[in-house]
Amino acid sequence: MTNLVFLPGLHGDAQSWDPTLRALPESWATTALDLPAVPDLDALVDETARLIASGSVVVGHSLGGVVAMHLAERHPSLLAGLVLVTAPVGTEDPDAAAARAARAADLSPEEYEGIALDGMEAVYFGDRGHDPQVRAERLRAARGYGPARFAAHSVALGARPDRSAFPAQAPCPVLIVGASHDEVVPTEEQRRWAESNGAGSIGAESNSAESNGAESIGAASDGAGAGGVTYVEIPETGHMLPAEKPEELAAVVADWWRRTGAAPG
Repeated sequence: MTNLVFLPGLHGDAQSWDPTLRALPESWATTALDLPAVPDLDALVDETARLIASGSVVVGHSLGGVVAMHLAERHPSLLAGLVLVTAPVGTEDPDAAAARAARAADLSPEEYEGIALDGMEAVYFGDRGHDPQVRAERLRAARGYGPARFAAHSVALGARPDRSAFPAQAPCPVLIVGASHDEVVPTEEQRRWAESNGAGSIGAESNSAESNGAESIGAASDGAGAGGVTYVEIPETGHMLPAEKPEELAAVVADWWRRTGAAPG
């Protein structure tokens, strides 16, 4: 049976995926991982690869999506499918990357927690960033994640390569999941990324899209990658889509994998 492996984003830990995992079919094998505190992207990916069985579907959110794409490049035989949730596409400006790495270095736990909670309105949709329960979960995840991971991952994230053409070249089917109101990885950028990699024009809706209000861009044309590219956009969500609408995300992933892979019905 295919195992679905979930990789969290910046400030997130394995437990951050619990609501999504609970919403997937109980018979499916799922694993959520904590990303190691390694600043070199190659080494981070190689260390993560040791925890992933061959033939897995890897689901990565944000930083986790960066790691997942690099994993596909360095360890293609591990992947049966790839799900990229609000994942950054291009490289980062070197000055901006250096500034973030410097800001993240040598933080006390208290200083780091302040950074994790700062500016939450920019990463959640609407007023969710001010919701006490949402903030409590963000703080819980940040305390599990910790300043050492934040410092290491800030360096790794700044060294990411450009992935503009990646989905069409991937060694497996790719699902790109975008958020309707993403201010971190802009929604229009996600749409253009999907379209430029053969996912077609916005308009077609899958069964999961109909039931969850999500908008789909359908499968890629023949010859794109090893299995095609699909784009689904989930409405009324920001960059923290997995925390905001885990049930909808689970439904989209499950529907895509039933259609694309060898998942049970």
